[in-house]
Amino acid sequence: MTSSFFKSVSALLLAAVTSLGVHAQTQPEAIRFGGFGQGFGQPHGVALLAIAQNKGFIADAFKGTPVKLSFEYFTGTGPAINEAIANNRLDFAQYGSLPNIIGKAGGLPTRILSSYGYTPVFALSRQGLEVNSFKDLKGRKVAVAKGTVLHWALLKALQENGLTLRDIQLVDLKTADQLAALTAGSVDAAVGSSSLLTLRDKGVGKVFYSSRELGAKGSGFGGILVSESFEKQYPEATQRVANALVKAAHWLGQENNRDEAYRIWVLSGVPYQAFKDDFDGVSLKEVFNPRVDAFLLSQYEDAIAFSKENKLIRADIDVARWAAPAYVENALRAQGLQAYWADRAAAVARH
Repeated sequence: MTSSFFKSVSALLLAAVTSLGVHAQTQPEAIRFGGFGQGFGQPHGVALLAIAQNKGFIADAFKGTPVKLSFEYFTGTGPAINEAIANNRLDFAQYGSLPNIIGKAGGLPTRILSSYGYTPVFALSRQGLEVNSFKDLKGRKVAVAKGTVLHWALLKALQENGLTLRDIQLVDLKTADQLAALTAGSVDAAVGSSSLLTLRDKGVGKVFYSSRELGAKGSGFGGILVSESFEKQYPEATQRVANALVKAAHWLGQENNRDEAYRIWVLSGVPYQAFKDDFDGVSLKEVFNPRVDAFLLSQYEDAIAFSKENKLIRADIDVARWAAPAYVENALRAQGLQAYWADRAAAVARH
């Protein structure tokens, strides 16, 4: 054989080795997780990621490796998380669908790894006002954290009651500021999470709406997203994270773990009673179904269409390409949990 042949083979082998080096299943030095916080300055969160962190499921997934894990919970919620992703400060992020969508439409390179569960939405009016439905908010000041899944919930509720944003005075306030504004009477109502219920308990406000009875179809939802660059460079580490999330969801699905879950979430600064208001009498197994299935994707499609109608975004989003369901499905098979959660059919679009 000629020397030129050997040179050609050597060049091909070198190219192959170089390519393998780029795509090698090496572990990252660090993995950075972020999630929505509750505005109380606590280094703890809620929902699925907090369980995966506090019960050690993610740490166990990287046991025996030099990988360093960090967790940050943002008081600025969705918009702050989008900014952190844009600045390459996060590899995984748990946050609501509306900021997920706004970020993706704005060019953030993310993929939907898992559902984080759903969040009941409450609407509360200040004491003394005759407010029995969203129709009664016409012309009034309504507080919500703009750019969050709660913003989407407010827009949706207005639409379903024949109103638009033009019919109210929208006030952009984070949770802690909503509480102060309602107490002072500087806003007439607020749309938020169960943290608003502390005002009900103090006699400052009255709850006139809860999505709790509607379940997943009427509640706030979102995902645990992975950056595209991390997934491409570290697919094996991405799978380990998905494995840990599925273990956390399965742990949450055990009824005897309910009280401990509430106590883990209390570390975020939210009162214990708020989680009882959210989830007592509700199946945590169903709430924290991690699957990126037809139901979750139909929710995203509905929220994307709604966001475009309301000019919150302009770009189209291909939900099927955005989703990365294989990781959770692999984890379900590996853990023998294929039949534990239903593979849900698409919801009927509401837009």
